[in-house]
Amino acid sequence: MSRTSGKAMGKSHRIVAQQGDAERTVVQERTNAFLRRVYPTKTAENVAADTGISPNTIAKWLDRGSAPTSWAFLRLLSAYGPELACAVMTDPPAWLDRAAREEERRRLEAQIAALQARLDGGER
Repeated sequence: MSRTSGKAMGKSHRIVAQQGDAERTVVQERTNAFLRRVYPTKTAENVAADTGISPNTIAKWLDRGSAPTSWAFLRLLSAYGPELACAVMTDPPAWLDRAAREEERRRLEAQIAALQARLDGGER
């Protein structure tokens, strides 16, 4: 291998690494924004209750801007489903977008039903 091609590979490796860092940052920022949107207060505690991940670990993501590990992200996906997946992706596939919208619809319909029950004199 020539020295020139070795330098080119080294440079391309740095570019790929920089792109990977940028993508991780975007995923981390979008993940944190999603979690804060779901739970505007006591985010770490509520996410921990949903996922079984330590509240301290979640607080580190939120406070320090660190990203979840692959294992932790799978736990988040397990708890928040397609809505989280769409929130972190730049251009989610149509099937995933449909799944996220359907999940949101079910969640909103349940909230509406609970509010209607309160209006009808049920739970306070």
